Amino acid sequence: AGAADGHDAMKTPKGWFPGAAADGQGEGAEQAEGHANTPPQHVLLADQAGSGKTLAYLLPLLQRLARIEVGAGRARPNRPRLLVLCPTTELVVQVLGVVRQLSRGGLRSRSLAVTAGATRTQIDTLKEGCDVIVGTPGRVGWLVGEGYLDTADLTAVVMDECDVLLGDSFEFAEQVEPLKFACGPATQFVLVTATIPEDVLRQLQTFFDGGLRVVQGPGLHRPAAGLLERLVDCSGGDVVDDQSGFFRKYRALEQLLEAEHAKGERASARTLLFCNKIDTCRRIENILQRADPREERLRILPYHAALSPERRKASLDEFLAPPRRGDVPLMLVCTDRASRGLDASGVSHVILFDFPRDPSEYVRRVGRTARGALGTGTVSVLVLGRQVRLAREIMRRNTRGDPVEATPQF
Repeated sequence: AGAADGHDAMKTPKGWFPGAAADGQGEGAEQAEGHANTPPQHVLLADQAGSGKTLAYLLPLLQRLARIEVGAGRARPNRPRLLVLCPTTELVVQVLGVVRQLSRGGLRSRSLAVTAGATRTQIDTLKEGCDVIVGTPGRVGWLVGEGYLDTADLTAVVMDECDVLLGDSFEFAEQVEPLKFACGPATQFVLVTATIPEDVLRQLQTFFDGGLRVVQGPGLHRPAAGLLERLVDCSGGDVVDDQSGFFRKYRALEQLLEAEHAKGERASARTLLFCNKIDTCRRIENILQRADPREERLRILPYHAALSPERRKASLDEFLAPPRRGDVPLMLVCTDRASRGLDASGVSHVILFDFPRDPSEYVRRVGRTARGALGTGTVSVLVLGRQVRLAREIMRRNTRGDPVEATPQF
């Protein structure tokens, strides 16, 4: 979740989330029940990374659940009232953490994460009754198909980071159409994204029969205002191939890390380094670890799909833990898996060792720093050859306040 300030920037107007008023007082149980007989208003929440979208959808939806419970009692066995779908296990855990923080703060709910593993525990907990389920599409689909999760009482289905779930070929329809029909006509769908190309929006409008209301924040397709972008041109030399390109970028990385180390106590305690391929991640991990085997200057944490879930979790938990005075700085060396909604408030430096394959991915990667209304951070972009011109154009657009790619007109 982004900073709480971000919720103010994306206030949800009254009526878009039936059963929860924009002023936080709710509409009352009677009104909430009355909405069940009217078609829901499906919603697309679109704004830049770190703007507070998680709170923007969770607050009104949990307010709705609280009002429904007053009139209808607790959720029945195997029949949750709110379902949140996330593309990765890590984002599931993060969103569940926000749900439980809000529960401790007064918006009481019983919640469960459903991901690969712990099948018996998940089934038993569902039987006891849960208000909120947060899970990955594959596991949720399996639970529905096996009859362990009944969609009859779902008031809303949230698709967090829906741009990632969409895929390159609109796989969204294949994954979500069965769930949409299983939920029935009264369930509201809430789609959440930091990027939304026009062609994808058109397909979504068609999928929801034109009943999709778009809530667009001012930062859509734009990096945060507090982000400092630095372009590092690694071109040059007579030999131009992948091997020489890698070592030129690695030398630039060494210089960046040396400059960071020279800052002393002002050095970044948490750095994210993005690569396009797992092999590149491993190569950088190995070279950096050999250069500093005792981890006196920097501790390297790997994070990509080739690692076991347990190893990824250990790296992420260590990286997200609040830094303490005297700790060795941490660097998470990762693929785009870490750009999927990861909220690491302590990240002050993002390094793009490999230039992203499209502008949307650039927005997602750099959105891991400078989060929240007053957040600041630095991104260092290592580029070669033709990438230099593209990177400069992206940075020029950011300086002018223009979106990185076309923003849909609603």
